[in-house]
Amino acid sequence: MVAYKAHTVQRFLDAPDPACRAALVYGPDAGLVSERAAALTQSFAKRAGADTEVVRLDDRDFAEDPARLEVELRTQSMFSPGKVVRVTAGARLDAAALKSLLGEPSDHPLIVEAGNLRPDSGLRKLFEKLPEAAALPCYADERGLAAVIDAELGKVGLEIDRETKAYLMGRLGADQALSRGEVAKLALYAQGTGRVTHEDVAAIVGDASEIALETFVYAVSAGDAAGALRELGRLAAAGTDRTVALSALARHYGKLHLVATYAGPLEDGARKLRPPLHYKRRDTFLNHCRKWGAHRLAAALPLIQEAVRRTRRTPDLNGAFSERLLLALTSKV
Repeated sequence: MVAYKAHTVQRFLDAPDPACRAALVYGPDAGLVSERAAALTQSFAKRAGADTEVVRLDDRDFAEDPARLEVELRTQSMFSPGKVVRVTAGARLDAAALKSLLGEPSDHPLIVEAGNLRPDSGLRKLFEKLPEAAALPCYADERGLAAVIDAELGKVGLEIDRETKAYLMGRLGADQALSRGEVAKLALYAQGTGRVTHEDVAAIVGDASEIALETFVYAVSAGDAAGALRELGRLAAAGTDRTVALSALARHYGKLHLVATYAGPLEDGARKLRPPLHYKRRDTFLNHCRKWGAHRLAAALPLIQEAVRRTRRTPDLNGAFSERLLLALTSKV
């Protein structure tokens, strides 16, 4: 159909072309990709009718059943008038297989989310050339981030001066969804004061990269495979090397193991950690200590350290090493 320019994507999201049956939403900003894929899902679902079923698929589904995507696209929903299929691109989503699937008409729209794709990417070229498909790039910029800040603060009647806004933008990352959450938290904190100050930002908005790394490591120790893979993808899209993410994971599991092997109550062991745990994370951290136990944590540490060594030795394969490690760890919870 068309390879949309970044500035025309919103127009498409507001009113998708009636002929469009499949869309690729891609770009380096994983949060913005997710937001726009969700908006497009809603548009397609509204077009299909009330109570439309939304089916979410990723590599884990395809590992269990390689034909799952074809089944979902070709079969009618038993309990809904329509269906929208939303897929996260991964190693098992092959452009050639997709071409074959999309070559035949389907009653159900397909939305594919992907990271930053080169112009010669097979996936991108496929959606740019198919007559009933659309390729929608997502590139965040400072104007987009400023608009997020203005919108979230405006909801509760807060103002912010230019210098404070610049400071806030410096603490936010490239991931628009994470940034929106941080600004919403800031708005809640400052609500009723009329104006956001430099001190408000310093007190509430953490460094975006640190927040993202913390979210990632806790998703792993919680056994949330999908969440861990999603957060790893967001970190990579925001420019954080996977080796850095795995090193943070090694430190997190080292702390878990240290507390799990403490001779006294776990709560006392956690209090001895330096830097101390954030109070909002303390209960979750202790819960993960109990879930894993000292024995399994001791077994996990060498796995993480070996993955870190491999990603450093073979950077081209660090994505495969990282994902394999996350699936191995989360399966143990």
